This record gives sequence, structure tokens and C-alpha cells, in this order.
Amino acid sequence: MGSSDAESKDPLVFGKAVQEHFRSVFCDEQSIDRIPVLDQTGSLPKPKAGTLVRFRCMVQDPSYGEELHLSVAQLINPATGEIKQRFSQYTDAGQMLDHDWEVDYTSPDNIFVEKEVAYCVSIPGESEWAQIGRNGHLETMLETMNISDDSSSKPDTGSAKKFPLNGQNHSAALVKFYAPSSVPKVSSVIDVVGIYELGYNPREENSEQATDATSGAEWPCLHSIFHAPVSLDSIAPGLPNIAVGEHLDRRSMCLNHLTTVLGGDDLAAHYLLLHLLSNTVDVQGVKVGKLSLNLIGFPAAKKETEVSGGFALTNLASKMVGEALAQLVSRCVEIPFELKLLNNSSFLPNAESGDLHSGVLQLAHSTQVVCDETCLHEGTLNERGVRNLQALQTVILDQSVTYLYPFQPIEMGTNLRVLVLSIGKSILQNDCDMYLSEPAAQFLAGISNESVGGVKPLDPMHTEQIRQYLEHARNLEFSVPKDISDKISEEYADMRRTAHESKKKMISQTELAQAVTVARLISVSKGESELSWESWKEACALETRRTERNDHFTTKKAQGSSTSSPAS
Repeated sequence: MGSSDAESKDPLVFGKAVQEHFRSVFCDEQSIDRIPVLDQTGSLPKPKAGTLVRFRCMVQDPSYGEELHLSVAQLINPATGEIKQRFSQYTDAGQMLDHDWEVDYTSPDNIFVEKEVAYCVSIPGESEWAQIGRNGHLETMLETMNISDDSSSKPDTGSAKKFPLNGQNHSAALVKFYAPSSVPKVSSVIDVVGIYELGYNPREENSEQATDATSGAEWPCLHSIFHAPVSLDSIAPGLPNIAVGEHLDRRSMCLNHLTTVLGGDDLAAHYLLLHLLSNTVDVQGVKVGKLSLNLIGFPAAKKETEVSGGFALTNLASKMVGEALAQLVSRCVEIPFELKLLNNSSFLPNAESGDLHSGVLQLAHSTQVVCDETCLHEGTLNERGVRNLQALQTVILDQSVTYLYPFQPIEMGTNLRVLVLSIGKSILQNDCDMYLSEPAAQFLAGISNESVGGVKPLDPMHTEQIRQYLEHARNLEFSVPKDISDKISEEYADMRRTAHESKKKMISQTELAQAVTVARLISVSKGESELSWESWKEACALETRRTERNDHFTTKKAQGSSTSSPAS
């Protein structure tokens, strides 16, 4: 974007004015939908340089570099001595000068602006339905975008070492931020609207795309005009006004579907629903709201299926559950515990080489992570594999990911929902262990050996309603009233006193915190913004049922009986 207009232009003032103008033009979802999408599916053609595009992405590396751009250049005609100004912004391309004109690089009136460069990638694990929904209105978008002469449906695939899920198709771009904007923090999910062009990536000198005339690989660049954080997904517009009755109907619909997926196990389905609604928040320096879940009783994966080494579940029972969840949440990542993957992947982001290489756990907030322990067969777990499992354990317990920078590792908070599917109790410590009922375990075994048909998918309307319900409930503002907190504390003290007098096991602080989390999520599942006493009592009853089932299973195992879990 350039101009030879001689009027004085302050780049900062101009940048702010441009941002305000475009924000006013694209002020709602309908207008933003008309902007072409930088697409990783390959379903849309590439835009022409200079086209306005939109990129919903994750900031993989916010410190990719800084650049100086000659925004206001003093031009001189050596033959006549005439002087004029040229203004340009939102581009790296050099502008052709009129005949007999050249840039006076010695002029004190030249103004350079600084651009911060971030390496951004398409959102890891984004569900196919979410991509299709964002890339919708295809005909409208094709009408508005300029297609390059060399248009191709091949996506702009970035560097493999800078995307968490090695081998998966994705888009990448260098996003350049102009003042007064600043680069969002690492792993933020943002919607960027800016000017698209092809530039050069100096860190990809050995790329096959590199040419003799450049010092790096040809690379998609996006000059950000404005960007916004993505928090509550746009799949749920207007949902906060939903009636309580309809909210409860959708809750029931979701529970019924999850019960079907888990072979009729309504207790496990309740905990899976609470897990899907969990959302880590910081309350006075303490992280609350998380509920990692271990579903126990899945059949073992066949050994011959352990050949992928990639991020896809091979156990048919685990795969069925993973696919069912991916239809309900907008971001879902599968991690099979195959030795090949554990021993060869890097779960933590690493910048020790000077460039931030992504790790498997560098994921956007609110990503659903499905870990399949059923494919962990006998073999040697090397040092890297051990470190990877330790990193995953830290995410489960502390909701933090370590970024390995050259001089000092940095702990970064995250918000990932981790579901572990296992044969017996997981090798990882989870917030909540849940043994499946015997009918559920038999059903999943039938899925695994293909003697039982799969679960009938929900119709599109009900699927969309459940997606909206989960997204809305997960993002509810929530609080615990003081009177409820006091009553819970009194009940806890009474329970410990009674247990002490009867010489029974006393409930621990950890168990109390678990029950409060379950109660909190039960209230949220009903659309309540405050913890109710009814939800607290329901949580206590649910925890009692879970504990009794788990105790029954472990007792039978200790006695050398069958490892099948009890029906409930």
C-alpha cells in the first residue's frame, strides 16, 4: 500500500487511522465472512499479492524478528533538483520510481517504521467442521478475492519443525505487526486481517523454494491491519441469551449421546461431560476448574496396528471416542502412546538453536487432548520418551508447558483438557480416574475387534446444538457464594470429625477440592453462574458412586479376579 501524496503523514497516525477504518467496515461476523481466508485445507485458491485476507491462527513464535521499513521516503530528481515525498506501508515490495526520480537516503525527512514479525500457523488440531464453517460462504469469498494467475489449491505449508503435530497439513505465514499494534504472546489464537503478499523467510535458506536471487525461501506474508484475540468461538453467536429450559434440554441431549458413545455407561458419560466443560482459570493465584480424566477399561490395541508413528489413534475403540469428541469440540489433538512417537517426538517447545521449534504440547488454549495408552506395548522408552511423558504429566497437574530457551527455561500457563484412555489405571496421575462398567468395556471391545457396529452419528442440527451448549457453558462466568462455601466447610469438618470418631478413613483436602470442582462443573453444565447447594449434593453423590465403583474394581483385581469392572 503506497502513495506519492506529498501531504505529511505520520506512520503511527496513519496506521491507527487505517486500523479504525477497517474495524468499522468489518465490524460484525457477516462482513468479516466476506474476507478471503488463508486456508490450510486446499479448498480455496491462493490470493493475489495485495489482496485483503483473513487468517485465524496460533502465534507459534512471537519473536521471529524485527524489520525496518522506509515508510516516508524523500524523493529527488537529480536533473531538476525537485523534491517530493513517497509514503508506503503494509508491503515489503519495492515500488517502481518514476523516470529520473530516486530515493534520497541521506534526507533527514525519511521516516522508518519498525515491524515486529511473528511466525503464525493454522490452529493445531482444529476440527474439520470448524475449518469448513470458517471457510464457508465460498461463493461470496470467490467473488470478492483476486485470484493469482498461478492459483493453486495447494496450501501454504510451513516448516515442519514449527508446527506441533509433525506430518499434519497446515498453513503458515509470517505476520508483520505495525505500531501501534504489538505481537500477541506465544500460543495465542488470533484473527488477523491484513494484506497478503509473498516475501522471503531468511531462516529457511535451505528450503527447496529458495532461489539464487534471494537470501531465503519464498514465504507467505501477512501485513496485519488489525487483529483480535479468539476466545469464545464464533460457533455460538447469541447463545448467552439461551433459555434455562433449552440449556437443560441440550445438556440432556449431550449426556445421552456420550452415554451411547460409552456403551450405555451413564456414570462415565457424566464425568466425560464434566471433563468437556472443564476450563482452567486463575483464582487468586490458584488454578481451578481443571478436570483431567482417565477412562479405564478400554481394550488393548492390536500390536500390528502400531505402525503409524503419527498423531492418529489406531485402536478402533479409542478412535471412535476421539472422533465423537472431535465432532463436538473445535480443537482436538490425538496422542497415541506408541513408542515410536514417544521416543522420536519433542513434546516441549525448544529455542536452544536460536529458533523456536514447536513441541507437541504447544497448543492453543481450550484444546481437547485425547491420549491413547492402549497402544503402549512392551519396549524401551528412551530418555526423550521419559521427558515427553513428564512434560505431559506437568500439563495435567499444573497446566503449564516449559519453553526451553537458551539461557533459562520458561514456564508458560496453558489450558488443555487431557483425556487418557487406558486398559488399566494410567501411568499418568490424573485428577479423576473412572472405571468403565462391564457392559461398556464389552461394547468397546466389540468396537475394537469389529464385532460390533459403530455409534450412529447425531443429526447435524443436534450436533450443532451440543457444540453451542458446550462452548457457552465452558465460558460462563462463575463464582461460589460465601454462604455455600461456609456450608461446605462446615460439612467437611463434620465429616472428618465423624470419620475420626468411628475410626474410618477421613476425607482429604484433595478429595474435597475434587468434589468442589465436580460441583462447580455440574452447576456450569446446568447453565448456572453460581454454585448451588443442590449441585454440591449431586457432586457428593456422583463422587460416592465413582469411588464405590473404583474400589470394587481394585478390590477384585487385588483378589486375583477378573479385571472386568462392575456394572452400575
